[in-house]
Amino acid sequence: MAVDDLYDREALTTREYATPDRLRARLALYQYRDPPHDPVDSAVPLLHETPGPLLDVGCGPGRYLEALRADRPDRAVFGADLSMGMLRAIRAPVFVADAATLPVRTASCGTVLAMHVLYHVYQPEVAVAELARVRAPGGTVLLATNGTRDKDRVRALHAEVVQELTGGPVFRAVHRRFSLEEAEHVAHHHFRSVRRFDFRGTISVPDPEPVIRWLGSMTAPDVTPAVLDEVRSRVAAVISREGIFSFRTHSGFLLCR
Repeated sequence: MAVDDLYDREALTTREYATPDRLRARLALYQYRDPPHDPVDSAVPLLHETPGPLLDVGCGPGRYLEALRADRPDRAVFGADLSMGMLRAIRAPVFVADAATLPVRTASCGTVLAMHVLYHVYQPEVAVAELARVRAPGGTVLLATNGTRDKDRVRALHAEVVQELTGGPVFRAVHRRFSLEEAEHVAHHHFRSVRRFDFRGTISVPDPEPVIRWLGSMTAPDVTPAVLDEVRSRVAAVISREGIFSFRTHSGFLLCR
């Protein structure tokens, strides 16, 4: 995925998120996380008392939608995503929408989610302002993204391999377009109250393949078979020396009111 592809509508809807498959390949890496953490399980209690309608912007394959519907069957819950391929995988009511131009009335939603989606918007702060616009008075907005040092060991290894094999640049990690730290700063411009939740852990893999599947799920010009083979070899060398390959992961929520 080239830099512009991070927020290019055609690239996102026809390649990166045409179906849930690539996203599921990325999420599979987290089965090796210690301590275990499911962000859906963390989000549901935070939103149990919040009113409807609830709108999940960038709902993807609908994990948050289904959990929130099960938690509060009395609350109207809607999903919106740029990709029709994602929406076909989940139950209605859902609709196609861009996070920066939501076809939703001002002050109409008691609860709004944007979970790991805003780094795909051309101007993330415009999308945050849009979430604030549709939030009803007294309503809640929940945002999620990753910290700037999330998976930094893997990213550094990948960058090292790309530089050695091609001499070319490494394209920016998508989450660094709108990191947790930056998102918190922006959120304070649009909400009176911003509460941050940090989720830190360690991912430890006993063989290179979970890392290769995660990296290979990204359609970036610097993720080639030759690069993947060399990353695989270097991860295997670490496992041979240390018994395991470990790296930090850091994500977080911003609960905004």
